[in-house]
Amino acid sequence: MKIKIKESQLNNLLNEVGGYDNTDIMGLHGGSIHGEITRIVSQTVQFVKQFTENLAEGSLSKDQLMAGIVNFSEKIQSDIQRLGELSQEIYIDNDFKSLMISYIRALQKVLKYFKLLSNITPGIMGGEPEMFIGGLGMDMSNSELSLEIAKKLASLGEYIESLGEMFQRIVNRFGRRISGGDDTDLDINM
Repeated sequence: MKIKIKESQLNNLLNEVGGYDNTDIMGLHGGSIHGEITRIVSQTVQFVKQFTENLAEGSLSKDQLMAGIVNFSEKIQSDIQRLGELSQEIYIDNDFKSLMISYIRALQKVLKYFKLLSNITPGIMGGEPEMFIGGLGMDMSNSELSLEIAKKLASLGEYIESLGEMFQRIVNRFGRRISGGDDTDLDINM
């Protein structure tokens, strides 16, 4: 099958930047995707920072540790879902997409472990519905539980550091693409 196109159509196709035929559209789409990913990761970093500071102080009770695990698990579950959706919208930066997929897998491992440590089950106490916290963490001492939580949070560190560096690279790439400059840092092999 042969397809005939006009020379002007060919020139438009050849001048596309990373699959976008308009740099404004590229900026809007890529900027919104990158911005939301950055916001989600930044919120997670803040959560991790606050949780680890509280762990280091050693002032959290067992119930507070277990509640922290449950709360962080909810945040991670939300992150996994949304970051998975957003990663599908990364079209030309394969290194960024690959890093996001690795980060999501790391979050899944942390979530799986945290669900073993702490889970909430509904029950009835004194004729009233109530939520009960259970899990392997209930059988650990506060120091053991704190150490296990800290280890899992530390496992996210390398990904968070790599994402921070990647965010800066992506901003630079988009700047070059939008300005029409040479994008020598671009990997478009799919």
